Amino acid sequence: MRDAEGLATRLGDRARLGRVLADICARLRNVTGEHLRAIEVGQRALAIAAESGDRALELEAQYRTGQAYFAIGDYRRALDLLSPCAEDAAGGRHQLPPLFASWSQTWLALTLSSLGRFTEARSHAQEAIRIAEGANHPFTLAEALTGLGSVAFAQGDISEAVEVLERGRALVRAWDHQPSAVLARLGHALALSGRPREARDLLEEVARSATTISSMGVGRAIQLAWLGEAHLLEARLDEARQRAQEAMSLAQQHQERGHEAWALHLLGAILACHDPCDLEKAEGHYRVALTLAGELGMRPLVAHCHLGLGKLFRKVRPKHAREHLVMATTLYREMGMRVWQERADTEMGPLA
Repeated sequence: MRDAEGLATRLGDRARLGRVLADICARLRNVTGEHLRAIEVGQRALAIAAESGDRALELEAQYRTGQAYFAIGDYRRALDLLSPCAEDAAGGRHQLPPLFASWSQTWLALTLSSLGRFTEARSHAQEAIRIAEGANHPFTLAEALTGLGSVAFAQGDISEAVEVLERGRALVRAWDHQPSAVLARLGHALALSGRPREARDLLEEVARSATTISSMGVGRAIQLAWLGEAHLLEARLDEARQRAQEAMSLAQQHQERGHEAWALHLLGAILACHDPCDLEKAEGHYRVALTLAGELGMRPLVAHCHLGLGKLFRKVRPKHAREHLVMATTLYREMGMRVWQERADTEMGPLA
């Protein structure tokens, strides 16, 4: 990194240095998982853009730094950077890659989805697809489809997610692109659609073949968590717990707090399935996940934690169970997570 900075500095080109820094920011995040270092580098690029008045550089630096904030689970800060980036890039007034607008819209959709703002997330994901289809660019279209599929399964529309992500998989394989981001999300969607064995095969393929720490917001930690969830759905509890613990450890190592929260939630779900149930430990994991998700604004995960606690307490603390299930139902309704709301209502039935 110092060599690249030194070259740009010797050439006396501050704008070039800024673009070198933006590129380094992306590489630190994707290849090494050094997200905080990537943010530091991205902030330097932003400072150079402001100093030089180079709006195109500022947009590129906003985009790369926003991705790094997404990686550490700071979705609000990511939103602050990606929102104006997507809006301005869509105008096409600056010297940026022609498909930059689609990329920005996709990342903004992923961020909004993490916060439970699904109506906005879908709008931006669909705009990303429109731009990519108009440009007839398979790789960007696959990325945009992956974004829409991610929004769909996060909201609970699993059949739509599978359909969209299967289209993305066909594109990346036909054009021999790196498919890990598509396959990992498709694996998760398949697990939730009742096809855990197929999901497990896909997710294990990703774990074996992925060449970067993070690909389109899918860090190695969340890949492992999704693999653990596939094991859980097959009642392979020991394998599920091993993968969940690996996911949590890796998320902590790379300071990916959002992925850490998902891994904690998964550990709670796994412990709740043991016979006999380890009530105290399961509750502990759910509550830590709930606190962390609340801090990060991850409303869908907050709702899932309440649902998990409601199911956990149903037989032993029915009053507490009802409180958590009411909260889950309310959140799901507010976010338009209809399938999940129905599940929470079902759990509530015997307690009504």
